[in-house]
Order: sequence, then structure tokens, then C-alpha cells
Amino acid sequence: MLVDSRDAVWRALPRRNTRKVSHLLADDLRRQILSGQLAADQQLPPEPELTAALQVSRETLREALRILESQQLLKIKRGRGGGAVVRRPGLDAVARYVALLLQLRKTTLAHLEEVRSVVEPPAAELLATNTGFDDIETLVELHDAERAATDPLSFVTAMSAFDQAVIELSGNQTLAVIAGVFRDIHAGQVYSSIGSNDSVAAEQFARRVIVSHSAFLDAARRHDGSLAQNTWSDYLFTTNRMLVSRNISRQPIDVAPLWRARAQDSRGSAPRRASVVATEIRARIAEGRLGEGDRLPPLPELASEFDVSRPTLREALRILEMEFLLDLRTGDRSGAAIRTPSTRVAAQLAGIVLEARSTTLADFYRALRLIEPSIMGLVASRIGAKQLNALNAVNTELAECCDDTGRFVATYREAEMVAFSAVKNPALTVISEILHWVRVAIEPGVTADVTGIPGVTRTNRRAQRLFAQFVDAAAEHDPARATAVWAQALEANAPWAEESEFSRRLVLDLMG
Repeated sequence: MLVDSRDAVWRALPRRNTRKVSHLLADDLRRQILSGQLAADQQLPPEPELTAALQVSRETLREALRILESQQLLKIKRGRGGGAVVRRPGLDAVARYVALLLQLRKTTLAHLEEVRSVVEPPAAELLATNTGFDDIETLVELHDAERAATDPLSFVTAMSAFDQAVIELSGNQTLAVIAGVFRDIHAGQVYSSIGSNDSVAAEQFARRVIVSHSAFLDAARRHDGSLAQNTWSDYLFTTNRMLVSRNISRQPIDVAPLWRARAQDSRGSAPRRASVVATEIRARIAEGRLGEGDRLPPLPELASEFDVSRPTLREALRILEMEFLLDLRTGDRSGAAIRTPSTRVAAQLAGIVLEARSTTLADFYRALRLIEPSIMGLVASRIGAKQLNALNAVNTELAECCDDTGRFVATYREAEMVAFSAVKNPALTVISEILHWVRVAIEPGVTADVTGIPGVTRTNRRAQRLFAQFVDAAAEHDPARATAVWAQALEANAPWAEESEFSRRLVLDLMG
């Protein structure tokens, strides 16, 4: 039991006499949660025991726990018998946050389909190549659930479960997280389309999905990676065309209908009122009815509007605060203030999930090699004069700093972000920023190990030459050449990323 073993666990925490003790304590606890030292669903000891074991004040402890709660790593149960319970962060909170961000950025279904066409076919090929009997059985069960679905909500839920399982079973954690972040967003648009009164169109779409998934299962059983990739690409293309025919592909996404449907879907039990209220407020932010800095009505008015008790309302507001969508201040009688989502927070939340899944550096770089070349091909086909000038400028700076690995790596990251900004797809931009956040976080650990190693300067110069070739391809709007050059640049690091001892290190360890 945790209380009995605190000498082994809690004494390992450094005692630092700084002004930010709560932040340092949160970092130490976060590492123990993500490394598995503190297990999911484990309840931490009561406050008095924790403050004594950690030698901190109650206020310091509570602030540290609030930080971890905001990162989805703890759930704080209030009231009698409550306390802090360890959570293993999942994709739900990240997906909701990114969905909200993308709706506010006027993302369309066409943008989401382009994301899927980049991320999912390579994962489908990986699954078919490496799949085992248990994986096939899992997919068959999910496929049976699709066939058994009797209404649009249950069908969309089953379809999404099958699609996500394909990516999860591919064996690449980074791809699974990226695809999972966008899964619910896409499902919401499908639900908006087939959840209408047009039952004929809904049945046609469902049949197409079931046929496509069945064809993919056949390819996976044969371990035919190429056929599986082509089958999955065809599935994405044909289902997208069916949605295009319903004139929604170029319209901004609307995530609210699926959110509301799921919040009210009791499935045999009463919907949790706090969750329903939080969903409604979240939906109003997505719809633009609540914006940055807007204040909600005071508690009595809000409780009356939603017909809930004040404790239930406070729980709902707390949910939104932990999702970084509300600014709650103790004693503020003018109502909680709305915070609109940012890519920085979205990237950090996704990064925490990558850490929690024990993602390795090799896994991360494999994902880059699978998806980045295609993104850079799109960049080359769409880049404008202003962004091309920026690429030329940063390429000049790269050429000047090849002998300084730290500066070179930082400049190269800047060059990547300039290139990604030209893709003109808000969803792909968010993916690039998530990948960028992970890279920036692991960079100190990477550069510390490689600086001074013979041959690094030569490697830097080769990377700069390849980047210059990419800039030339982009200037000529040649997507095929840009794709090939970027793949070559990533391939140059493949031996180090795949075969060295360094490659087996966890993202969590590199992030410090």
C-alpha cells in the first residue's frame, strides 16, 4: 500500500528550497505517474500524510495537485472520502480540445480527410505486415459491432473504434496519438451528415464503410501490406466522396451535435448532469456564442438556466477549468471567464499522452518518416512567395551555423515550422505543431549527447544541403521532388534513430 511504502517513494523526491516548490513537486509526481511508479487508479494518501512525508505546506501540496489535475494526470475527488486518484491520460480530452480549436479556425471536412490520407494508409500497411491472430480477432469483433449497429450514433461510434484500432495495432504510438486526436472530430462530421432524416443515404454510407472494412480485413489476413494500404486509401476516398455529395466537405466542421448526443446518451443510466452542463458550455464556445474573455452569468443564474444544484454546477465549471477553457477565480462574483484554445496547450496535452504511452525516440522518428514527406509535398504545391522568401532566409542561416550543433538544430526547427506554415490546412498545421513541441522538448537531451561526436558537423552540412534542395523543389512547385528530398533527409538519420542505444530511450526521459 502506498502509505506504508512512502519511505521508498516519497523520500526519493528532492527537497528543494525555491520559490516554485509546488511546480517542482508537481514535476516529480508527474514523472512518477508517467513512469508507472504511481499506478493508474491508485489513490494518494490523505493531505496530512502527504504534507508530512513531503515536508511541504498544505497550500504548496494543493497547488501541485491542481497542476497535475490540469494535465489530466490526477482526478481530485472532493467531499467526504475524496482525495487524489492517479489517472493515465487518454486521448479524449486532447481530442475535444483540438476539435474546439479546429472548429474556431474554420477547419473543413476536406481538411480532415487530407489529414487521414497522410497519416492512416502507412499505419494500415504496418498493421497488415506485422499483424497477428489476436489483432485480427480484435478487428473482427469491432467489425461485427459495426454490422450490429442500429442507429447513426452507435454506428459512428463503432466505425471510429474500428478505424482507431487499425492505427493502434500498427505498433506506432506516435501515429496512434496523432490519428486519435482527430478521430472524434471526423466522427462528429460523419454523425452530422448521416444523423439526419435521410435514412437511405445513412444506410448507403454504412454499407460502404462495412464493405471497405471487410476488404481491409482480407488484406490484413494475407499480410499484404501494399494491398492493405491501397484498400485503406480507397476506403478514405470513397467515403469522402459520399460525404462530398452531401455538400458538407467544404463547410466548416461542427463538433457540437455529436458532443451533445453523447452527453445525453444514457445507455441505461441517467446522464451525469455536470458532464451535460460542461458539454453545453463547451459547445457554445465551439459555435462562437462564447469567446475569449466573455463571462458566464453568476452561479445562481447559471444554476437556474441549467436546472442543476450549485455543487453540480461547480463540478461542471471545474471540468472546463481543467480543460483550460475557463478561468475560475475564488471569490469572483462576476462569473467565470472564457479561455479559447491554443495550439500550445493542444500540443502539450498530446505530448503528455505520448509520454504516458512510453513512446520511444525510435517510435517518434518512424512516425516522422511515414508522414512528413507527404506533408512537405503538399507544402511544395501550395507555397506562396512570402513563405518561400522566409525559407530562403532560414536556409542561409542554416548554412552559416553548421559548426554549432545547438544553434543548427534550433534553426532547423525554425525552418521546419516555416515550411509547415505553408501547408494551408489548419489540421495539418496542428499536427506539425504537436510534432514540433515534442522535438523542442527532447532537443536538449538529443544535442547534449551528440555535440562533440566526430562527424556531427558533416551530418549538419548534409542536412543543410538537403534542405536547400527542398527549397528549390518548393520554388518550382514540384511536390514529387520535395517529397523525395524530405524522405531522403529523414532517411539519413534512420540508422541513428533506429539502431543506436539512444533510439530506445523514452520520450519521457528525454523531456527531463
